[in-house]
Amino acid sequence: MMLDEIVELDVLFQRMAASEGAVFSETTSVCRVDEISTITAADFKRISALASALAQAGRGKLGVFGNISGEVDLANGDVSNIEDEAVSVRLTKNVEAEVAYFVTQRGFKAALSNIEFMRDVRKIWIAKDFLPFSTRSCVYLPWGSAVEHKHFEDTFDSPRRLVRDQSYQSAPTDIRPWYLMTPGDETSEIFAAWKEAAVRNLIFCLPTEIRDSDGNGQVVLKGARSVFADIDLSKSQSQLFDVVMDAVRWVYDQRRDTETKFHLLNNHLALYWPEEATWPMGLAGVLDHALASAREAFSFHLQDDSKEAIKSLGDLRKALQEEVTRSQSATRDLLSALWRDTAIAGAAFALRSATTNSSAMNFASLGAAALLFASLLTTVISNWRFDVLTKQVRAQWRQRLYAFMPEKQWGELVTRPVSRARWIYRFSIIPVFAVYVVLIGALLWVVYPAEMMAVAKHILVVLSDAWRSIGDLWGWFTPHPTLPPSPPSTPTPS
Repeated sequence: MMLDEIVELDVLFQRMAASEGAVFSETTSVCRVDEISTITAADFKRISALASALAQAGRGKLGVFGNISGEVDLANGDVSNIEDEAVSVRLTKNVEAEVAYFVTQRGFKAALSNIEFMRDVRKIWIAKDFLPFSTRSCVYLPWGSAVEHKHFEDTFDSPRRLVRDQSYQSAPTDIRPWYLMTPGDETSEIFAAWKEAAVRNLIFCLPTEIRDSDGNGQVVLKGARSVFADIDLSKSQSQLFDVVMDAVRWVYDQRRDTETKFHLLNNHLALYWPEEATWPMGLAGVLDHALASAREAFSFHLQDDSKEAIKSLGDLRKALQEEVTRSQSATRDLLSALWRDTAIAGAAFALRSATTNSSAMNFASLGAAALLFASLLTTVISNWRFDVLTKQVRAQWRQRLYAFMPEKQWGELVTRPVSRARWIYRFSIIPVFAVYVVLIGALLWVVYPAEMMAVAKHILVVLSDAWRSIGDLWGWFTPHPTLPPSPPSTPTPS
């Protein structure tokens, strides 16, 4: 179904709704005109053609109903079947998840006040030729347009968390339906209707408190002084849209600073608010000045925060330097322990050549082997445990003290330097461990020569098999040069 056909249906509905006694209504699921006194033959014929087009497009069912005769067969009936009785024309829409369409502008305006619908819908078609526009949660398009809504990450605070709304209905629960992303044509009636609804919601995202006493609404602005302003929504507020939208963007764009910006803006609004001014029309002369002052105050607030951040980063740098030094000390301790234990093993070997008492020699060798094993085990476990504890402490730092730091910056300042420092220790432990194995094996060989020779042969066999397997894999993965095919031999003439 084309745009001109649905626009024609809009015109048809409006013409029938203008007849005397007719009642019009349009919701997200149905568009209807009831109590129509008469329908002309031309209108009946056109309704039949549009009903066929809607059915083929899968957008809904258009029907004509007489108050007495019931539903009329549009394909075979005619207007004579419903003479002398009130008639209803009803379009039952095919409702899709997160998608809606409206035949008339009046129905679209009514839907803008439906809070749940505006929060859930993601695409709206309207039977009007206008420039598409979009908000944070929805895209508004002429009938039949194929543009999809771009998904955004939701990072906004709910105004209900900051605004104390005693009326429970003025402050919106979600600003995404009113947060303009792609502006539309200022001359468009559709865009103008949306702007009017948006301002009516956004103006209640700014005051500290909204009171409702005996049906008389009042807003409260709190700061250095408290200001009370009566709510007057009798006039159009669309001219406030730009300045109100700028204020809402500044306050709610970054969730981490929303509360600070909200209170700064309220403070300056209370200072600038004129006496006897009503809300929201009083914003026209003061909101831009209050917003400029609030931005300046927030910049000074950020300077104070930057001082704390610099001090915090200095403390972090000092702690990381200590941790790097501790990693270097762990490497030196490991090497020192190796030299000390090598001297102990050497003393045990010297005892073997200095005495002929086999019992004393075996006892000294076993004691030296146990001492070397205990020394290696204690050093490795203590350093491993220290590494685990420091990782847990760094994770707590990240969550509690340095949550403001981006993940990339945290990796550059903390994770990578510590990993490099620990890498030196991990690299050193491999040859040190090998030396300890050789020393302990040699000491045990003194006591159990046959058993140790069997173990050594088994280890050599395992290493030889492993080396052979590695060589086979290397040869399998290495590409072999392909010899070019030999040219065909020249036949010998007979």
